[in-house]
Amino acid sequence: MHNALRRHQCLLFPAFAGVWLATAGWVLAQTAPPADGIQDETRALTPETHRLLAGELSRFRQDLKCDAWIQATSFLPAEVTVRRQAQTTRREWSGLRPAVLMVYDRASNSSAMSFAPFFWERFSAADLVEIMQETRRILADTKLTLDERVALATRAWIDRLRAMESVRLRQSLWIQRGEKQFAIAVPAVLAGGALFAAMLGFISRRRSARAGHRFLFPEVQVGMRFGAAYGGGVTAEIKTNTDAQ
Repeated sequence: MHNALRRHQCLLFPAFAGVWLATAGWVLAQTAPPADGIQDETRALTPETHRLLAGELSRFRQDLKCDAWIQATSFLPAEVTVRRQAQTTRREWSGLRPAVLMVYDRASNSSAMSFAPFFWERFSAADLVEIMQETRRILADTKLTLDERVALATRAWIDRLRAMESVRLRQSLWIQRGEKQFAIAVPAVLAGGALFAAMLGFISRRRSARAGHRFLFPEVQVGMRFGAAYGGGVTAEIKTNTDAQ
């Protein structure tokens, strides 16, 4: 019985060792991001499609100032979901840098995307969720070849994110122009308001000064006429020319 147990243990050891080596190899594979942005372990892409997508990913990285990768795999540990695989790999590859990763698992025909916090802060959550749903729909479409699905899904989120960034930049430019015009207009408005207030103050002071003045007739010494007080004095003087007569 003891020998049977030893034989059973000997048979189990290679199996456990194989699983351990496969898992260790999977973990080690996560530490190094692909230089061209594509890690195709399943040979899902033709060499030509691989080359074209690598060029498009390179231009995308330059345009949005972020990292972007595709990972196609045919093996995931049983406890690892595609979503967790995408999140874990993206964090390991990008660290704190802005990055986006699309993962496709050939064994389960499932996919997931992971966006760095940079994208969630810059774009609306609804738009990013819509991109993830569209990518998942394309990759699950078995009417297309795997090469076509991966290429079409990748180009879909590249084009969508690039368009969203263009809209964001235009809106930012409009805001900057509006703020610049506002900054120019505010001093002019304040100066005009100060001048108007000064004019109102000047006019108000003049009116107040005029209201305080009293206008009186001058004191005049006038003789009495016919004995009536304030009857006035001589009102007219007529001279006759006796010579003319």
